[in-house]
Amino acid sequence: MRWIGIFLWAFLLAQGLYAGTNDGGIMLLNDSPFILTATIQASDGTFLGQFSIQPKQQTNFTTNLTYTEYQHPGTPEVSLTPYTVIWQCPSEGFYSMCTSVSPGSLCSANQCPGPHFCSPKPKNKEDPPASTLEKKK
Repeated sequence: MRWIGIFLWAFLLAQGLYAGTNDGGIMLLNDSPFILTATIQASDGTFLGQFSIQPKQQTNFTTNLTYTEYQHPGTPEVSLTPYTVIWQCPSEGFYSMCTSVSPGSLCSANQCPGPHFCSPKPKNKEDPPASTLEKKK
């Protein structure tokens, strides 16, 4: 019975060490009263993903940071991390932005610097009627 416990402990330790070193995930939390779009960028400004998140909801963003042996001339040796998360309003306004977001961390919209307000969407102008004829009684 003791060997099973030692084997299980060693297996879980090995899995934990492997999983923790290759994933570059962050948790995105929309703690605002608005529907927001979170845009994730790498440290060099490369677009990594975009999510629309409902108020008081969360989602996970994960990218694989595993090293590959692929060599390509002219490829910059730039790290993907730390990330930049830009929170945008539905009306194309800017809500907030977090820089230096580390893998494994929580990024919430209200903890990032910014105006923390979304202006309402502009109302559509009413189209003129298709006809100017009036009905006679």
